[in-house]
Amino acid sequence: MSEPNNSSRGSSLIANELFLVFLGGGIGSLLRYAIGSGLELSLGSTLAGMLSLFFVNVAGAFFLGIVSFHPFFASENRKSFWGSGFAGGFTTMSGVALFVYQQGSVAITSVMFALGFFAFAAGVALGKKKAGLNEPG
Repeated sequence: MSEPNNSSRGSSLIANELFLVFLGGGIGSLLRYAIGSGLELSLGSTLAGMLSLFFVNVAGAFFLGIVSFHPFFASENRKSFWGSGFAGGFTTMSGVALFVYQQGSVAITSVMFALGFFAFAAGVALGKKKAGLNEPG
């Protein structure tokens, strides 16, 4: 019996990762949509659009920071699903571009990006702490 060659094994690994990114991205996108729809029902469309975009991007940056270092997400499959897939689908750069174009609100967008960077750093710190990477050697 012959073993499968490395190229067929490699292509099945790539197909698996693509599926995980696809699945995670779909779930993240649906959650982003649900948050936006829920806020729109309770707050009205103008305020909901800004708040949901702000929330998903800052929360997504925090979550991606955790995914980057937390031991739970150490495997490539989990990074593909949760990082590239879920966080990629949950956050939305295209929504930011549309918001800036429609509202012309560079100040609010700048605050969102700044908070996103801080949220990412906080997520990295939390992930590293859980991984024991901040402890003195």
